[in-house]
Formats: sequence, structure tokens, C-alpha cells
Amino acid sequence: MIRKAAKAKGISMSEWVRALLANACTEDELASRLDASIERISRRSVFLMVGVDALLAGHPDHALRGRAHQAYVRKCKELGLSTAAGEGGSDEA
Repeated sequence: MIRKAAKAKGISMSEWVRALLANACTEDELASRLDASIERISRRSVFLMVGVDALLAGHPDHALRGRAHQAYVRKCKELGLSTAAGEGGSDEA
């Protein structure tokens, strides 16, 4: 199998194996960076969500917070996104 794959690429078996290992290492590195980026974005999103909700809760117009949550639900529906339980609800802060 390896011999056939290497021959199809026009390279030696050792070159084929080396390329396979190099690709595997690159994919692991990319996956690790992606996981780190997703975690960083998630932390920032939570911070923003809590901050905005606190500002809305403390606003003199007490109905503003509810309207913002309703607008969030409408926008999610418009974009075809589901609203998970607890997201955009009126029970935060």
C-alpha cells in the first residue's frame, strides 16, 4: 500500500512516510491553535455578554433590557441561528 501510494506520487517510500508525518504534525498544530482561539473568543464573548447585560439592567429605561433581549431573539431567527436556553434570556444579571 505504501509502495503503491509513493509510486503514484513519484517519490520514494521514505519521502512519502516523511510527508505523511509532517502533515500529521501540521494538522495537530493547527487544531491546537484553533482550540486556543475558540477558547479565547468564548471568554471574550462571555465578558461582553455579562457587561452589556449589566449595563442594560442598570439603565434608567428598565424596558430597554427586555427590548434588547427580544431583538436578540428576532435577529437569531432572521439569521437562522437557534437561541440556546439561557442565552439572551431576561434572567441574567
